[in-house]
Amino acid sequence: MFKVFIGCALLSLTAISAEENNVSKTLPAKVQKEFKSFSGKVVGTHVRLRTEPEIENSSVVGEYNKGDLFVVVGEKNDFYKVAPPTNSKAYIFRSFVLDSIVEGNRVNVRLEPTLESPVIGHLNSGARIDGKICERNGKWLEITPPENTTFYIAKEFVEYAGGPEFKAVQDKRFATMKQLMDSAALLSQSEMHKSFEEIDIARVKNTYLTVINDYIDFPGHVEKAKGLLNDLEKNYQNRKIAFLEAKNANLSNKFSHDTMVAKKLDNSSAQDACPERAKVWEKVEEAIFISWSAMHHAKTMDDYYVAQKLNAKLVSGVLEAFGDPVGNKPGDYILKNHGLPIACVYSTQVNLDDFVGKRVNLHVADRPNNNFAFPAYYVLDTE
Repeated sequence: MFKVFIGCALLSLTAISAEENNVSKTLPAKVQKEFKSFSGKVVGTHVRLRTEPEIENSSVVGEYNKGDLFVVVGEKNDFYKVAPPTNSKAYIFRSFVLDSIVEGNRVNVRLEPTLESPVIGHLNSGARIDGKICERNGKWLEITPPENTTFYIAKEFVEYAGGPEFKAVQDKRFATMKQLMDSAALLSQSEMHKSFEEIDIARVKNTYLTVINDYIDFPGHVEKAKGLLNDLEKNYQNRKIAFLEAKNANLSNKFSHDTMVAKKLDNSSAQDACPERAKVWEKVEEAIFISWSAMHHAKTMDDYYVAQKLNAKLVSGVLEAFGDPVGNKPGDYILKNHGLPIACVYSTQVNLDDFVGKRVNLHVADRPNNNFAFPAYYVLDTE
C-alpha cells in the first residue's frame, strides 16, 4: 500500500509539473509586452525606407537622411515598423472607386500608379477616400495611404528622439521656420528693388537671425540662412558703395557738365566719333554682362559694374589712341610705359579721348585680349 501511494504521489507530481511546464510555454504568447510608439531619428545618410522588414524581397519607398524624424509604431526582426512619411501618397485604380467610395473588397493600394508597383495596403467596399486623378497616369487616383499602412527601416540607423508626439511638434516648428525663410527671401527681393535710401535691411536681417538663433535643431537650414544673410549684407554694401559714389559725383565722371560741354565744343571732331566707338563696346559689355548674370541671379548691370569696381586693378601709363587698322583689336586706346605698350583699353563710362597724350592712373577690369601680346582692360574710372 505504501509503495502504491508513493507511486501515485510521484505520478501526481509529474502531472502537475507537466501542466506547469505547458503553462510556462504558453504564457508569453498570452501576455506579450505592449510596444510603445516613439519618435525615431535617423543617424545615417541615405537610409532606405522599405515595404517589408527585409532587404532582398522588399521595395524601397524612399530615403531618410541624418536628423530626419518619423514615428515608430512597432518592430519586426531587425527592423522598426514606421508610419508613412508626412505628405506620402498612394495610388488606387479608378475603376474601383465611385463617387469617392471604394467598390470592392481588398482593393490594392499601391506605392506608384502602375500594376507592377508594390502593394502597401488594402481598402474594402464602402471606404471613403479623398483623392485626385494622378497627373502621371489618369487611370489611377492619388490618395493618402490608408491608416494601417506601415513601412520598415533598419534599427541600426535609428535612435530614440522622444515620444510619438515629438515629431508632430518638430513638424510644426519646421513649418514655422520654413515660413520665416520664405518671408525673408521675399522681403530681401522687395527691399533690394528699392532705392538705397528706402532699403530697410534690419527687418530682413532680423528674420534670418531668428532662424539662426532659434532653430538650431535644423542645422541645414541654419547654414542656409547664414549664407543668405551673408549674400544680403554683401549686396547691401555694394548698393551703399554705388550710392555713395553717385552722391559724390562718381569717380568715373570728374568733370562738370559745363566743362564737358566746353570740351565738346573744342574737340567736336573727336567727340563726334566717340559715340560710335562706345556703341560697339556697349554690345561687347552687354554680352559679358549676360554671361556674368547667368551665375548672379536677379542682378543688374549696375550691380555688375559695382562688383567690377570692388575687384579693380590700378594701371598707369601714357594713353594713346589705337589708330592702326588692325582687326579684332581689344580696345581703342593703348597704354604705354617708357614708350612700350603695356595694355589695350576701352570704356563706355569714361571719355578716354580727354586723356590722350597724358600720363594717367586707371582703375580697370580684365577683358579678353584677343591673343594680342599685351593684356586688355575695361576702364572703370581714372585718377
